[in-house]
Formats: sequence, structure tokens, C-alpha cells
Amino acid sequence: MKNHKCYFCGVLIVLFLVSCASLPEIKHKKFTYPVNEAFIKRPKRLYTVLGSVKSRVDFPTLDPNREVDSLCVNYFNSAVHKLVEYAKDKGADAVMDVRSVVFLMNGKMETYPRPECSDDGAEGQVLTQGVAIKWKKAD
Repeated sequence: MKNHKCYFCGVLIVLFLVSCASLPEIKHKKFTYPVNEAFIKRPKRLYTVLGSVKSRVDFPTLDPNREVDSLCVNYFNSAVHKLVEYAKDKGADAVMDVRSVVFLMNGKMETYPRPECSDDGAEGQVLTQGVAIKWKKAD
């Protein structure tokens, strides 16, 4: 009877390892920064401020083929695309003062002019904010 239990446990272990090895590969869509529509600094061109916009993107981080930092940059770009989309919904042409937003354990918030993401081990998150602007017509 003891051998049957060991055999059964061995079969379960093999099945577990095979199922883990056959997990589907995570597909990440590639996002590039919308250079002509989103500005980290204030643009030199004349503009009118319409208001603030914010976005949030969640993404899987359990990908052995990708570094978390490269995922953060990619999904920061995705979040900036959302900022531009939300700004255009308000009638804007672009977004300036694009920032990553990070909430600290003490409840304070910090912003950065670069990609900053949180990661709980299985899922990452990037929060962004910016200012929606409309270009002024040249006189």
C-alpha cells in the first residue's frame, strides 16, 4: 500500500510540473511614447490649459521573458496614450507636464517625470497625470 501512495504522489508531481511548464505565454502589446502629443515639460508653442487628466494601467508582471523595468516603461507609454485620449475627449490637442504618480505607504503622493510603477509580484500598475492643452492659433 505504501508503494501505491508514493507512485500516486509521483504522478501528481509530474502532472503539476507539466502543467506549470505549459502555461500560456503572456503577450504584451508594444507601446511607444506619443512624442508629438505628450510633453514631459511645457511645450514652446502657445497653448491654453483645459484641465488635468489622469490614467491608470494594470499589467501582468509574471513574465520570465521580460524585465519589470521594461514592462513599466511599456505600460507607462500605454498610460500616456490614455492621457492623450482623455485630453482629446475634452477637446484638447495634447498633454503637458506628464508625470508618473506614486502613493507611498505613509499616504503621501510623489510625482516623477519618468516611468514609475508599483508591482505586487503578479500585477503591476502605473498611474499618470498631466495637463490637457489646446494649441493657440498663430496670429
